[in-house]
Amino acid sequence: MTLSRLDAGNSTLVVDCSDERLSLSYLGQRLPDALDLEEISFLTNAPTAHGELDCEFRPDGFPTQDGHSQAQAALQARRNGKALLTSLSVARCTSSDGALEIYLADVQAGVEVRIVIRATSSGVFCSESTIFNSDPDDDLDVDWLASVHLPLPSSHCEVERYGGFWANELLRERIPLGHFALDIGNTRGRSSHQSFPTLICGDAGFSDQGKNVLLTTLEWSGNHKLRIEPAPAGGHSLQAGVALQAGELTLSPGETWQSPAALFALSESGINGLREQFRCYWLERKRLRSAPLRPVHFNSWESSYFDHDAKSSCELIDAAQALGAERFVLDDGWMQDRVGIGCGLGDWIPCPRRYPGGLGPVAAHARGRGLSFGLWVEPEMLTLDSTVAQEHSDWIIGAQSYAPVSGRGQYLLNLCLPEVREHILDCLDRLIADCNPDYLKWDMNRDYAQLGFGGPASPAAMTQAWYGLLTEVRTRHPDITIESCAAGGARSDAGALARSDRIWTSDSMDPLQRFTIMKHASSVFPPALLGTHVGASPSSTSGASLPLSTRCIVALLGHMGLELNPQELGDEERTTLERWTTFYKSERDSLAGSAFHYLDETEPGLESLLVYNREDSRGLLFLLRSAYPRAAQPPLVKLPECLMDTDLNLQLLNPEDADFVQRSVDWHRGAPLRVSGDSLHFAGLRAPFLRLGHCALIQLTSNSHLAKPEPGLQTH
Repeated sequence: MTLSRLDAGNSTLVVDCSDERLSLSYLGQRLPDALDLEEISFLTNAPTAHGELDCEFRPDGFPTQDGHSQAQAALQARRNGKALLTSLSVARCTSSDGALEIYLADVQAGVEVRIVIRATSSGVFCSESTIFNSDPDDDLDVDWLASVHLPLPSSHCEVERYGGFWANELLRERIPLGHFALDIGNTRGRSSHQSFPTLICGDAGFSDQGKNVLLTTLEWSGNHKLRIEPAPAGGHSLQAGVALQAGELTLSPGETWQSPAALFALSESGINGLREQFRCYWLERKRLRSAPLRPVHFNSWESSYFDHDAKSSCELIDAAQALGAERFVLDDGWMQDRVGIGCGLGDWIPCPRRYPGGLGPVAAHARGRGLSFGLWVEPEMLTLDSTVAQEHSDWIIGAQSYAPVSGRGQYLLNLCLPEVREHILDCLDRLIADCNPDYLKWDMNRDYAQLGFGGPASPAAMTQAWYGLLTEVRTRHPDITIESCAAGGARSDAGALARSDRIWTSDSMDPLQRFTIMKHASSVFPPALLGTHVGASPSSTSGASLPLSTRCIVALLGHMGLELNPQELGDEERTTLERWTTFYKSERDSLAGSAFHYLDETEPGLESLLVYNREDSRGLLFLLRSAYPRAAQPPLVKLPECLMDTDLNLQLLNPEDADFVQRSVDWHRGAPLRVSGDSLHFAGLRAPFLRLGHCALIQLTSNSHLAKPEPGLQTH
């Protein structure tokens, strides 16, 4: 079999293995079932240009260094200290159950590679590579193994990447593709705040709502590299994989290593199409057939930081319950000697002075108030004052003959040591037996340093060891929900989500920043699995003072939580919080099943998003004023095609946030309005006038589900 196709959703991938060379001859819109695939190869083969080697140019599927392709080799390796030349030929290609398996071999070099590409009904493809050292005598040092190599569609000429820093993650950067290679990557140990392991390529001017795009993301929580370069056969190609240190990965004779998966998907309807494919992919993969359980959180961190005890925590639980919380999460500061940053990490014993009965009584108090109980942990860390550091200094990561480097006054445990992993698991087992939490917030507040370099642990092995810990915790305690947090969003990646239930994308709860973070994160993750909390004003990170209603409405976009001090709230603020937590509870199942349609900019500084559930013809339109208006009249906002052929009722739920006008229209004052989806699509609706930092929430229901105005929110 020389030509094979793989269909995922509305996309098709075609592999050509003729002449024992692996080519990817087509990646694009789904092909007709009866199409003759050989025609594609005949029509798309490229000529050999002047100045090139005498070889046939094809869209490479796994380029090597044998001269048949000038692309970056998908495998770079050394044997006996010297670069290894490989010429991998197709040994066989099999197709079954929505997957292609391609086996490549170079007998002379003693190397074999197995590539598996799987298709899903959501439209997402999954690719991974496994290398085998088939030489009977010598070790193989692997410097690079691409999880995927993709020739990009020929029309793609721009790429979008995301990076940032603590409390301001996922900033977008758009770059034109040209004659030079583009590398993004990270060697900080975590996937990092600075480099989200994802690239979106597309046609010129691609947007949320339009044009052809392809997204590739690496299912990995550590050092990574994604590379785009001009392809010898024309256009550009992309590779993604683990960024390995020199000498980090050595395979003994007969040994194998499997790369993490790379996920990729195509859309003809812009980034929104990708969002829907990945939302469906994760919900199916994690077997969340119905809406996932998402109780309203109350996290203690910004209420009390390190200053709390059993009495104050129980009082905080009472206040959280009154505000509508359903799960209380006791954050950092409950451990013995943990009175601030840089101390008290590693032993995981509740402070006997502040929590004399352990954490069990606090958890019991929460459950008695109808709340479940969650707990913050940071098991990969320790501080030098801990018993474990004093008794097992050899467990601390550091380069030989160099002093270990701290971050926030804390140090890394060597997860590659079995005794360290067992220590962590024993501590967690003891805690779980003490307070029986149903949720763990697993934090990791610093980058790696001095890891590898011939030492006892390597960056890739540490990431795999973390995965192993999560897997073992879930095996021992299958009912516990785990959130991946790393100083905010430094582990917001597909590898973390594959092994956890919730992602904390940022420590910033500023709603203007959070709206943007959620927008960009939702291209890969289901919003329902992303934590979004209502924070204090002014924001503890940005310093911005923004309306409580805006903070609440933006928190509806994901898994809602509260993270502020109830003692600082007035009666009106308490009423506002109770109102929006109640609203979230009524809408969360519908939101989890909804597609997120971010609308292309109609006016700079007015963000717009339609969250629409096609099954129950129910939606919410979010309009957020993120910059000062540039015109006296708000713009017309045209809604997506998904609303066409529907009969809807429209209602502004918070008219009090849009009343700064001399005279308003009826529906801007909260009056329900019956309207057709066709009118909303073709003519649009006039956005309410919003001041900077204010947000309007407009509910759309089918005509048989007329929304009733809430008391006090009808008209002025």
